[in-house]
Amino acid sequence: MTQPGQLSFGPLFVACLLWLVTSLPISAGTGVTMSDTRKDSHVALVIGISAYDQLPDLANAAADARAVAARLSALGYRVIALQDATGQDILRGLAELRLAARDASQVVIYLAGHGLQSGGAAYFLAADAPARTADMAPGKALPLGIFATAISDQPRQKIIFFDACRDLPLTGLQPHPQTPSYGSIPAGLLIAFAAGPGAPSYDGAGLHSPFTAAVLHELEQPDHPLEEILRRVRLRVVQSTQGQQIPWIRSSLLRPAWLKGQFERHGHVSAHH
Repeated sequence: MTQPGQLSFGPLFVACLLWLVTSLPISAGTGVTMSDTRKDSHVALVIGISAYDQLPDLANAAADARAVAARLSALGYRVIALQDATGQDILRGLAELRLAARDASQVVIYLAGHGLQSGGAAYFLAADAPARTADMAPGKALPLGIFATAISDQPRQKIIFFDACRDLPLTGLQPHPQTPSYGSIPAGLLIAFAAGPGAPSYDGAGLHSPFTAAVLHELEQPDHPLEEILRRVRLRVVQSTQGQQIPWIRSSLLRPAWLKGQFERHGHVSAHH
Protein backbone atom coordinates (compact mmCIF):
# COMPACT_ATOMS: atom_id res chain seq x y z
CA MET A 1 0.00 0.00 0.00
CA THR A 2 1.24 3.48 -0.82
CA GLN A 3 2.09 5.52 2.25
CA PRO A 4 1.36 9.27 2.56
CA GLY A 5 4.05 11.24 0.76
CA GLN A 6 5.32 8.19 -1.12
CA LEU A 7 5.73 8.40 -4.87
CA SER A 8 3.44 5.95 -6.61
CA PHE A 9 4.53 5.30 -10.19
CA GLY A 10 3.27 1.82 -11.01
CA PRO A 11 3.60 -0.49 -14.04
CA LEU A 12 1.21 1.62 -16.12
CA PHE A 13 3.38 4.69 -15.54
CA VAL A 14 6.51 2.80 -16.60
CA ALA A 15 4.70 1.45 -19.66
CA CYS A 16 3.64 4.97 -20.63
CA LEU A 17 7.20 6.25 -20.31
CA LEU A 18 8.47 3.39 -22.43
CA TRP A 19 5.88 4.22 -25.06
CA LEU A 20 7.14 7.81 -25.04
CA VAL A 21 10.74 6.64 -25.35
CA THR A 22 9.94 4.53 -28.39
CA SER A 23 7.59 7.03 -30.04
CA LEU A 24 9.30 10.39 -29.55
CA PRO A 25 10.84 11.62 -32.81
CA ILE A 26 14.60 12.02 -32.97
CA SER A 27 15.55 15.59 -33.82
CA ALA A 28 17.23 16.17 -37.15
CA GLY A 29 20.39 17.54 -35.57
CA THR A 30 21.27 14.52 -33.47
CA GLY A 31 23.56 13.00 -36.07
CA VAL A 32 22.23 9.47 -35.50
CA THR A 33 21.33 7.65 -38.70
CA MET A 34 20.52 4.04 -39.48
CA SER A 35 23.65 3.76 -41.61
CA ASP A 36 26.10 4.67 -38.86
CA THR A 37 24.49 2.89 -35.88
CA ARG A 38 25.64 -0.50 -37.15
CA LYS A 39 29.25 0.56 -36.64
CA ASP A 40 28.81 1.13 -32.92
CA SER A 41 29.16 -1.89 -30.65
CA HIS A 42 29.67 0.34 -27.59
CA VAL A 43 27.19 3.17 -26.99
CA ALA A 44 26.65 5.45 -23.97
CA LEU A 45 24.15 8.01 -22.71
CA VAL A 46 25.66 10.47 -20.21
CA ILE A 47 23.43 12.94 -18.36
CA GLY A 48 24.61 15.61 -15.94
CA ILE A 49 22.27 18.08 -14.24
CA SER A 50 23.67 20.94 -12.19
CA ALA A 51 21.03 23.66 -12.75
CA TYR A 52 17.58 22.84 -11.36
CA ASP A 53 14.47 25.00 -11.64
CA GLN A 54 13.21 24.41 -8.09
CA LEU A 55 15.81 22.19 -6.39
CA PRO A 56 19.26 23.15 -5.07
CA ASP A 57 21.86 23.46 -7.81
CA LEU A 58 24.82 21.08 -7.87
CA ALA A 59 28.32 22.39 -8.43
CA ASN A 60 29.85 19.37 -10.14
CA ALA A 61 27.21 17.18 -11.78
CA ALA A 62 27.40 18.75 -15.25
CA ALA A 63 31.21 18.80 -15.14
CA ASP A 64 31.19 15.18 -13.98
CA ALA A 65 29.08 14.19 -16.98
CA ARG A 66 31.25 16.11 -19.43
CA ALA A 67 34.40 14.42 -18.13
CA VAL A 68 32.84 10.95 -18.22
CA ALA A 69 31.49 11.56 -21.74
CA ALA A 70 34.93 12.62 -22.94
CA ARG A 71 36.57 9.60 -21.34
CA LEU A 72 34.09 7.11 -22.79
CA SER A 73 34.41 8.76 -26.17
CA ALA A 74 38.19 8.37 -26.00
CA LEU A 75 37.65 4.69 -25.23
CA GLY A 76 35.67 4.25 -28.42
CA TYR A 77 32.08 4.68 -27.28
CA ARG A 78 29.49 6.55 -29.29
CA VAL A 79 28.34 9.00 -26.62
CA ILE A 80 25.06 10.90 -26.40
CA ALA A 81 25.55 13.68 -23.85
CA LEU A 82 22.80 15.69 -22.14
CA GLN A 83 23.37 18.63 -19.81
CA ASP A 84 20.77 20.21 -17.47
CA ALA A 85 18.14 18.08 -19.19
CA THR A 86 14.41 18.38 -18.61
CA GLY A 87 12.22 15.30 -18.34
CA GLN A 88 11.34 15.49 -22.02
CA ASP A 89 15.03 15.91 -22.92
CA ILE A 90 15.85 12.73 -21.01
CA LEU A 91 13.08 10.75 -22.69
CA ARG A 92 14.29 11.96 -26.10
CA GLY A 93 17.84 11.00 -25.09
CA LEU A 94 16.66 7.50 -24.24
CA ALA A 95 14.88 7.29 -27.59
CA GLU A 96 18.07 8.33 -29.36
CA LEU A 97 20.06 5.82 -27.33
CA ARG A 98 17.77 2.97 -28.35
CA LEU A 99 18.26 3.90 -32.00
CA ALA A 100 22.03 4.33 -31.76
CA ALA A 101 22.39 1.08 -29.80
CA ARG A 102 20.26 -1.04 -32.09
CA ASP A 103 23.18 -3.39 -32.82
CA ALA A 104 25.36 -2.54 -29.82
CA SER A 105 26.83 -5.31 -27.69
CA GLN A 106 27.30 -3.01 -24.69
CA VAL A 107 25.41 0.06 -23.48
CA VAL A 108 26.45 2.38 -20.66
CA ILE A 109 24.27 5.00 -18.97
CA TYR A 110 25.85 7.53 -16.59
CA LEU A 111 23.55 9.72 -14.48
CA ALA A 112 24.83 12.62 -12.36
CA GLY A 113 22.41 14.88 -10.51
CA HIS A 114 19.74 14.77 -7.83
CA GLY A 115 17.98 11.54 -6.99
CA LEU A 116 15.66 10.17 -4.37
CA GLN A 117 14.39 6.89 -3.02
CA SER A 118 10.76 6.14 -2.36
CA GLY A 119 8.98 2.89 -1.71
CA GLY A 120 12.13 0.90 -2.42
CA ALA A 121 12.72 2.47 -5.83
CA ALA A 122 15.43 4.91 -6.93
CA TYR A 123 14.54 7.96 -9.05
CA PHE A 124 16.62 10.37 -11.12
CA LEU A 125 15.28 13.93 -11.05
CA ALA A 126 15.10 16.01 -14.22
CA ALA A 127 16.07 19.70 -14.24
CA ASP A 128 12.41 20.68 -14.18
CA ALA A 129 11.46 18.43 -11.25
CA PRO A 130 9.35 20.22 -8.62
CA ALA A 131 10.33 20.58 -4.97
CA ARG A 132 7.05 19.04 -3.74
CA THR A 133 6.18 15.41 -4.31
CA ALA A 134 2.53 16.41 -4.70
CA ASP A 135 3.54 18.28 -7.87
CA MET A 136 5.71 15.48 -9.27
CA ALA A 137 4.41 14.70 -12.75
CA PRO A 138 5.43 11.65 -14.79
CA GLY A 139 8.75 12.24 -16.50
CA LYS A 140 10.07 14.66 -13.86
CA ALA A 141 11.18 11.92 -11.45
CA LEU A 142 12.35 9.05 -13.64
CA PRO A 143 12.51 5.62 -11.98
CA LEU A 144 15.82 3.90 -12.51
CA GLY A 145 13.90 0.96 -13.92
CA ILE A 146 12.88 3.01 -16.96
CA PHE A 147 16.55 3.42 -17.94
CA ALA A 148 17.21 -0.30 -17.47
CA THR A 149 14.10 -1.33 -19.41
CA ALA A 150 14.81 1.09 -22.26
CA ILE A 151 18.13 -0.63 -23.03
CA SER A 152 16.92 -4.18 -22.39
CA ASP A 153 15.11 -4.59 -25.69
CA GLN A 154 17.96 -6.84 -26.87
CA PRO A 155 20.42 -9.23 -25.18
CA ARG A 156 23.62 -7.35 -24.40
CA GLN A 157 25.78 -6.03 -21.56
CA LYS A 158 23.99 -3.14 -19.81
CA ILE A 159 25.78 -0.92 -17.28
CA ILE A 160 24.23 1.99 -15.37
CA PHE A 161 26.18 4.40 -13.14
CA PHE A 162 23.95 6.31 -10.72
CA ASP A 163 25.92 9.21 -9.23
CA ALA A 164 22.99 10.73 -7.40
CA CYS A 165 21.93 10.85 -3.79
CA ARG A 166 18.88 8.91 -2.67
CA ASP A 167 18.17 11.01 0.42
CA LEU A 168 16.95 14.28 -1.14
CA PRO A 169 14.40 15.76 1.33
CA LEU A 170 11.48 16.79 -0.89
CA THR A 171 8.46 18.38 0.75
CA GLY A 172 5.80 15.77 1.47
CA LEU A 173 8.06 12.75 0.98
CA GLN A 174 8.20 10.43 3.96
CA PRO A 175 11.45 8.50 4.55
CA HIS A 176 11.47 4.80 3.79
CA PRO A 177 14.59 3.37 5.44
CA GLN A 178 13.81 -0.26 4.62
CA THR A 179 16.04 -2.18 2.26
CA PRO A 180 14.99 -1.39 -1.31
CA SER A 181 13.17 -4.04 -3.29
CA TYR A 182 13.80 -3.54 -6.99
CA GLY A 183 12.19 -6.81 -7.98
CA SER A 184 13.77 -8.72 -10.82
CA ILE A 185 16.22 -6.89 -13.02
CA PRO A 186 16.97 -7.76 -16.65
CA ALA A 187 19.69 -10.32 -17.26
CA GLY A 188 23.04 -8.83 -18.19
CA LEU A 189 22.57 -5.61 -16.18
CA LEU A 190 24.86 -4.00 -13.63
CA ILE A 191 23.86 -0.90 -11.66
CA ALA A 192 26.65 0.95 -9.84
CA PHE A 193 25.22 3.31 -7.22
CA ALA A 194 27.48 6.07 -5.90
CA ALA A 195 26.14 5.39 -2.39
CA GLY A 196 24.11 2.84 -0.48
CA PRO A 197 20.30 2.81 -0.20
CA GLY A 198 18.99 6.04 1.30
CA ALA A 199 22.52 7.38 1.75
CA PRO A 200 23.98 10.69 0.53
CA SER A 201 26.15 10.92 -2.56
CA TYR A 202 28.42 13.92 -2.14
CA ASP A 203 28.80 16.50 -4.90
CA GLY A 204 32.41 17.06 -3.85
CA ALA A 205 34.48 20.12 -3.03
CA GLY A 206 36.91 19.63 -5.92
CA LEU A 207 36.42 19.40 -9.66
CA HIS A 208 34.32 16.23 -9.46
CA SER A 209 32.18 14.24 -7.06
CA PRO A 210 34.06 11.55 -5.08
CA PHE A 211 32.38 8.81 -7.11
CA THR A 212 33.02 10.35 -10.54
CA ALA A 213 36.60 11.25 -9.58
CA ALA A 214 37.20 7.61 -8.66
CA VAL A 215 35.58 6.32 -11.85
CA LEU A 216 37.63 8.68 -14.02
CA HIS A 217 40.83 7.61 -12.26
CA GLU A 218 40.11 3.92 -12.74
CA LEU A 219 39.14 4.40 -16.39
CA GLU A 220 42.73 5.44 -17.04
CA GLN A 221 43.38 1.67 -16.98
CA PRO A 222 40.22 0.18 -18.49
CA ASP A 223 41.76 -3.23 -19.19
CA HIS A 224 40.62 -4.46 -15.78
CA PRO A 225 37.26 -6.28 -15.56
CA LEU A 226 34.38 -4.03 -14.57
CA GLU A 227 33.94 -5.73 -11.20
CA GLU A 228 37.59 -5.00 -10.36
CA ILE A 229 37.24 -1.38 -11.48
CA LEU A 230 34.19 -0.93 -9.27
CA ARG A 231 35.91 -2.53 -6.29
CA ARG A 232 38.73 -0.01 -6.67
CA VAL A 233 36.20 2.80 -7.12
CA ARG A 234 34.52 1.78 -3.86
CA LEU A 235 37.84 1.82 -2.02
CA ARG A 236 38.73 5.28 -3.35
CA VAL A 237 35.33 6.73 -2.44
CA VAL A 238 35.41 5.28 1.06
CA GLN A 239 38.90 6.67 1.59
CA SER A 240 38.14 10.13 0.17
CA THR A 241 34.95 10.51 2.22
CA GLN A 242 36.35 8.97 5.42
CA GLY A 243 33.82 6.19 5.20
CA GLN A 244 30.78 8.47 4.88
CA GLN A 245 29.94 7.28 1.35
CA ILE A 246 30.04 3.64 0.28
CA PRO A 247 29.23 2.75 -3.34
CA TRP A 248 26.76 -0.08 -3.79
CA ILE A 249 26.32 -2.51 -6.68
CA ARG A 250 23.44 -4.60 -7.99
CA SER A 251 24.32 -7.01 -10.79
CA SER A 252 22.83 -9.71 -12.97
CA LEU A 253 25.75 -9.84 -15.43
CA LEU A 254 26.04 -13.17 -17.19
CA ARG A 255 29.68 -12.82 -18.22
CA PRO A 256 32.66 -10.56 -17.41
CA ALA A 257 32.43 -6.98 -18.67
CA TRP A 258 35.04 -4.41 -19.57
CA LEU A 259 34.72 -0.67 -20.23
CA LYS A 260 37.52 -0.40 -22.76
CA GLY A 261 35.18 0.09 -25.71
CA GLN A 262 36.31 0.06 -29.33
CA PHE A 263 39.97 1.06 -29.47
CA GLU A 264 40.17 0.61 -33.22
CA ARG A 265 38.00 3.67 -33.90
CA HIS A 266 37.82 7.23 -32.66
CA GLY A 267 34.97 7.99 -30.26
CA HIS A 268 32.68 10.92 -30.75
CA VAL A 269 30.21 12.84 -28.67
CA SER A 270 26.91 14.31 -29.79
CA ALA A 271 26.05 16.89 -27.16
CA HIS A 272 22.64 18.42 -26.50
CA HIS A 273 21.69 21.17 -24.11
